Amino acid sequence: MTLGGVARRTREAMLLCEAAGYDVVLVETVGVGQSEVTVAGMVDCFVVVMVPGGGDELQGIKKGILELADLIIVNKADGALLGPARLALREYMAALRYLRPRHPSWRPQAVTTSGLSGEGLSEVWSLILQHRAALEESGGLAELRREQRLRWMWSTIEERLLTAFREDPGVVAALGEVEAQVSADALPPTAGATALLTAFGLGPHRPD
Repeated sequence: MTLGGVARRTREAMLLCEAAGYDVVLVETVGVGQSEVTVAGMVDCFVVVMVPGGGDELQGIKKGILELADLIIVNKADGALLGPARLALREYMAALRYLRPRHPSWRPQAVTTSGLSGEGLSEVWSLILQHRAALEESGGLAELRREQRLRWMWSTIEERLLTAFREDPGVVAALGEVEAQVSADALPPTAGATALLTAFGLGPHRPD
């Protein structure tokens, strides 16, 4: 796993599933915030699943994620949670009206579902198909795939550069002492970063 809870080779796994003939691939996150942002840049339709009655502090964790959502699902809309789920649905629908959608051709939707009874699942699938059709007709899907390819390229570059940096003999030799000084507030973090980058072979940054 990488930071954020997304497997390092998630993109490759998705490509492998497509090559094997699967036309629908689901990517589930562990729900830690950063993982949702990362996955939103990998998938064609980004679905956010919420749970009613979790408390404002819990739901607040995902407020920023709503800006990335193509579809919001309020799950567990059954039993004692049916009322809170309907209330949450109204709140999310109201919030979506003030958020800029990811794609000009699609206005994000919000629905309730029950994993227990299956209620609402057919509507979810219908909306996913509508989202796909809207992106294909507008050319948005081709643009999205272009952005995904570029993001994948840069992600690979960043990963390999960071690995090379951490494994560099000069960085390895200096790392312990620099970390100790930064932790003890004997060396500013920026100076510590400069020292390690210099050990890697990069001189101090000079702004133009």
